[in-house]
Amino acid sequence: MIKVISVGDIMPGGLLHGTDKRCVSEELQSLLNEGDVRVGTLECAIGNEPDFVEEKMSRYGDVIYALDEDLKRLVEMNINIVSLANNHFFDLKTSGAQHTIEMLDKLSILHCGAGNNIKEAQKPAVLSFGGKRIAFLAFCDYHKYMGWIPFATENDAGVNPMYDDYVVEEIKRNKKEYDYVVVLPHWGREHTFETTIWCYQMAKRMVKAGADLILGSHPHRVQPVINWRNKSIVYSMGNFLFPERLIAPPLRSTFYPSESIDITKLPTTDRYPAVEAVTFKKWKPLAKYGMIVLSSFEGNKTTSQYYISHLEDDNTLVIKSDYEIDKGLAKYSLWLNYLPYDIIIRIRNKRDFLISKLKRK
Repeated sequence: MIKVISVGDIMPGGLLHGTDKRCVSEELQSLLNEGDVRVGTLECAIGNEPDFVEEKMSRYGDVIYALDEDLKRLVEMNINIVSLANNHFFDLKTSGAQHTIEMLDKLSILHCGAGNNIKEAQKPAVLSFGGKRIAFLAFCDYHKYMGWIPFATENDAGVNPMYDDYVVEEIKRNKKEYDYVVVLPHWGREHTFETTIWCYQMAKRMVKAGADLILGSHPHRVQPVINWRNKSIVYSMGNFLFPERLIAPPLRSTFYPSESIDITKLPTTDRYPAVEAVTFKKWKPLAKYGMIVLSSFEGNKTTSQYYISHLEDDNTLVIKSDYEIDKGLAKYSLWLNYLPYDIIIRIRNKRDFLISKLKRK
């Protein structure tokens, strides 16, 4: 039996930068250590000399990055593989993405989902256990609510695109070579607990193509874990290690001061405004919850269970039991497993449209 521990979005800097305290509790680290491999999404660029990408700045995008020394947090948590296929990996331009990959290689942390061209971006991260080989593939959603993203082409650097048929063909191709295929999609709408119809439909297409495990990220909220055709689908693991941070002009770029700052004296926001001065960027309470998924491969069957993590006020992580979140996930899991989810969502969207139309009258 092979055990994979999966976590959501990781940004190892923010207010943790410059501190020596451990970023996770002993209990949580013990849980991470139960796996043969630990995988997450590195949702930022890494660099000590930030050079913000002009295209994103012109679109009022949110620039997220950490400094070189912050990657020690991945080592501290014993993360083995990271997905780079997300909407923030190129926030420090192509040079920043290349630098990040070089840093990961030096730390012997495997990665997938981005590169100098499509060949590099589609290359899987591969590990072997007990004579079985596992391929980890990462893709980034192309829909407009993902924001600006450079997608890799034959000659251009970027992330691995999640074009529908392309994803299916990539899974089929890798399934012929490897015993297990794990897919890491960066997809869906942010700040929602329900997956979209497209994600719901794509998940089933990926399983049919040969995916043994699907580990979603991007919404910054936890979403259900379901079992379909003896394979596990995790729609979103939410945030994992994503500390609160400082933002500053231009727009709302991540900021690292050269001297200590008393954040209690700064303006505070839990939204995404363009700011005129250094501001403390907080998470909304529900974005502080994440999901740790324990998946096991045995024969042709994948099983998964999850734990809930929480980002404490000091920006460290603990395991936390939250009845309401578990209850909500159970309800949505029921829908996704057994009920006509696409019909339910279409009815709800129609209802919301009619309500908004009435409010405008």
